[in-house]
Amino acid sequence: MQKIATAIFAGATAFLRRQYRTIGLLSIVAAVIVSLALALLGQGSQADKINLAWHTGLAFLVGALCSGVSGYIGMYVAVKANIRTASAATRSLGEALVVALRGGAVSGFLVVALSLFGVSILFMLFGGLTQPAVAPSLLIGFGFGASFVALFAQLGGGIYTKAADVGADLVGKIEANIPEDDARNPAVIADLVGDNVGDCAGRGADLFESTAAENIGTMILGATLYQATGNSGWLLFPLVLGAFGIIASAVGILFIRPSSVVEPKQAAGRDPSEIAMRQLNIGYYITCGISVVGVFIGCYLLLGQGGATGSFGTPVWLWYSFAGCVGIGLSIAFVFITQYYTAGRWRPVREIAQATLTGPATTILSGITLGFECVVMPVLAICAALGLSYFFGSQVHLVQEVHGGVINISGIFGTAVATVGMLMSCGYILAMDTFGPITDNAGGISEMGGQSEAAREVTDALDSVGNTTKALTKGYGLGSAALAAFLLF
Repeated sequence: MQKIATAIFAGATAFLRRQYRTIGLLSIVAAVIVSLALALLGQGSQADKINLAWHTGLAFLVGALCSGVSGYIGMYVAVKANIRTASAATRSLGEALVVALRGGAVSGFLVVALSLFGVSILFMLFGGLTQPAVAPSLLIGFGFGASFVALFAQLGGGIYTKAADVGADLVGKIEANIPEDDARNPAVIADLVGDNVGDCAGRGADLFESTAAENIGTMILGATLYQATGNSGWLLFPLVLGAFGIIASAVGILFIRPSSVVEPKQAAGRDPSEIAMRQLNIGYYITCGISVVGVFIGCYLLLGQGGATGSFGTPVWLWYSFAGCVGIGLSIAFVFITQYYTAGRWRPVREIAQATLTGPATTILSGITLGFECVVMPVLAICAALGLSYFFGSQVHLVQEVHGGVINISGIFGTAVATVGMLMSCGYILAMDTFGPITDNAGGISEMGGQSEAAREVTDALDSVGNTTKALTKGYGLGSAALAAFLLF
């Protein structure tokens, strides 16, 4: 088992080392081009152009570095956790579940913490304590750098993992007619490497970019509200709620212990994957519950000053608390919708399984049909969340002069609060995402290492759950990106 795990580790680190070397060089070139463009084509005096150019270039490099570091360390821990999970599976389902989830939590916390750390440090270095209204606009390069790395990490890792997966299946299942993850098929190592570099590093960089862009966008909008009210809480709001989210995610993850997981032999015939998924859901609900408390506390402490008024005599901070709860509700909706379409206990997956009995044509038709069907509910949920959070925000009467006219910008800030609320559980969601490749790798190590049938049953159950959680993170990333994009407009 150690020999197999070492091969996976060598492949994953070799891929990321090569990928990040290329991304690093491209990031330096892009930072120079962006800085020169701003210095030559920016607005204002030449001193203003130079000031914006070097601030943006530096922030770009810091954003790219933080994104790369979070992806690399997250992948490193994941490939170290896979063999520990395979070992734990020989003892109990609960122990294997906890080892895999806490291994994933390292990646989740790193992504959120480095995003908050990078934005906070640059905000202070760029004059956030002396010129709070100006500093956020100098941070845009940080989000740009994070997006730059995410683009390459997602494409590079995603293409690699699918190519390796299909290649291993074609050789093993079709040409050689041997089982999946058979030790005689060396392409299995490439398949397991792909899970790490695609889902760990790639998805981590994706959500790092979402959190960074959301924090900076909300702070830029908060700078406008700061000028209107004189309350610096509008600027610090996304950073404080992001910190609350890390605490909430930590409590949710630590709540899941081996002793709280019912073992299959004690579950009277219940599906082990269903038992594991239920535990992950409980941890997520605890995270969301603590996040709701954090939203109300954060809004009360930071948004309760400044002279703005709310409709029906309701305090300003309460309206924005409702908007934050809408974002948390949207994240829960994505969890439910994704599980419905990807977990084996519900109709969609069972329909596809039933279609396989009548041939590949009906299987393809069933899969494509459900693939088109499953996008409807997320789109409606995003639209409902945007509309509702905008409504709650617009109940705050806070006007700002723009080009000689007066507009109420509090509704837009309501959508920002909803996005911040949704991203509060990012640490836990990413832990569940990295849980997927860890358990997938553990299954491959158990199979190739010749472990007992009982151990492979545990890793198969966790692998099934991991496929659902990986899909869940894709939906979550889509929803958070949609809300963040709306805020940027």
